[in-house]
Amino acid sequence: MKKFNIKSLASVAVVTAVGLTIPAVASASSSTTSTTSATSTTTAGTATSATTSATAAWKAFHASWKSYVEGLQSIRLTYRASIESDRAAYFTAKSTATTPAERQAALAALEAALATSLNARVTAITAAGDPPTPPAGYNGTAYVMGIQAANIAFRATIVAAQTTLAAALAVSTTGAEAHTARLNYEAALGSALVVRSAALLALGAPPANPGQPS
Repeated sequence: MKKFNIKSLASVAVVTAVGLTIPAVASASSSTTSTTSATSTTTAGTATSATTSATAAWKAFHASWKSYVEGLQSIRLTYRASIESDRAAYFTAKSTATTPAERQAALAALEAALATSLNARVTAITAAGDPPTPPAGYNGTAYVMGIQAANIAFRATIVAAQTTLAAALAVSTTGAEAHTARLNYEAALGSALVVRSAALLALGAPPANPGQPS
């Protein structure tokens, strides 16, 4: 049997959907001159306090977005482990099969297991929902929202394609049918990657100091 490659395709889909660097909170640089040392110290302390307060909302968003991305990565790892288990069970069944019918039954069981694993992944990603929205009024707000919009659209397309693939694998009765289902998924993934890449390119260069108020 040709090595099953949906695991790698699904991994590509997840990595490209969430693998962008999350904009870090840039450190603020404030300086205020004064005619006296005491006044300078007080002003600097006030500026530091104001900067810390101003970046607090972005820091909170950054932390929640990081947690969200880690959740999606956990889903990916769970899916990969499930696929490895499915394939291990198949090879065990195949090694003990003595007739063509038994080998065909082992292959059919694999396709069904793969469909179940894929459906579980789709369900988990759907349950994760959309990423947290960045706070308004920061240098990175519009840019991050653009990234998220591209990723959300990409993920929706991939989830739909994987749902279709899982359904096709669940009812396929021949290797040719399963192969066709995978080719259709590959085509959908390729198109989605092109659309997503174009959307990200249209955003231009990332802003300087994204975590600073604009």
